[in-house]
Amino acid sequence: MTNYVTAQPPKWAENTVLVWSVFGVLAVVSLGLFFWERRLTTGAPDGGVRPVPLGRIAVGGHSMNPPAVQAPVRGREAELERIGALVRGPGGGMVVVCGAGGLGKTTLAAEAAAQARDQGQVVVWIRWRDDPERLGQDLAQAAHILGLPEARLEEARTGRVSLVDAVWEHLATVTGWLIVVDNVDTPTRVGPGSGPPAAYRGWLRPHGGGVLLVTSRDTTGQTWGTDADLIHLQPLADDAGAAVLLDAAPHAGTAAEALAARLGGLPLGLNAAGTYLSVPTSRHRTFAAYQHALETEFADLLGAEHPAAATDPAVARSVVRHTWDLSLDQLHSDG
Repeated sequence: MTNYVTAQPPKWAENTVLVWSVFGVLAVVSLGLFFWERRLTTGAPDGGVRPVPLGRIAVGGHSMNPPAVQAPVRGREAELERIGALVRGPGGGMVVVCGAGGLGKTTLAAEAAAQARDQGQVVVWIRWRDDPERLGQDLAQAAHILGLPEARLEEARTGRVSLVDAVWEHLATVTGWLIVVDNVDTPTRVGPGSGPPAAYRGWLRPHGGGVLLVTSRDTTGQTWGTDADLIHLQPLADDAGAAVLLDAAPHAGTAAEALAARLGGLPLGLNAAGTYLSVPTSRHRTFAAYQHALETEFADLLGAEHPAAATDPAVARSVVRHTWDLSLDQLHSDG
């Protein structure tokens, strides 16, 4: 380079080491960008459309894998078959597993997810955190996993198309997937906008090529609409409840069914009892001893207090559910 005022080269240009170092760095950077561009174009789906970086869709980097099921799921064979038939079927749809707290909705969904994955389905797990924007990001990421191209996402980012419509228009064309949205206990907040979920204009829709599975305490058909398949969970039958107890504590005696009946078939209470009895240092080591202790130590054993909780199974179920609700509320407020 030349200084045209003095017709003399600048002093820094006389330093050949500096000049060639800068030139070398620029050359390396240029080559790196060139090969990176070729890699993105070559490996991209849909005729060279580059996939959007996941960080531009959703921040946080949280896992979208379903939780592992730690023990056999007892007494839910009919419900799992209903979900499985929809997953295996030629079309998609939306199923809502609903019921009171403590009935095992998340466990049922996790088992259904595991079975779908074993059958070759793409499974994405999303937890509702009472945040419509976060849910939108997660569903956009799910659609990206299922092949939504960057060009379409760029249209949504620039306002040329609604993101929710872009996501569901793509999901309608793709088969072989199960998306779980867990714990949607405030469905009126799902959005986008203020319309009800039953209008099917928001983030939860039954019109995909795969299956959308939602878990919720809201059991109202009007909330979810006529195109959603509602599965209302009930307490476990006594034999299924006994199986839950025996899975956790196989050496705790022969009175498992009586204890299951006493606990009202509530999976939350059954799991709490089974966990207690599985610990070698627990004071009560058999199902019969645990059931007897419930009459005087209900609050200590299940963490709940109520005047009739020790004698009335229906009240016990209600109390355990209420305690579970409080625990979840405390967990959410702490987190």
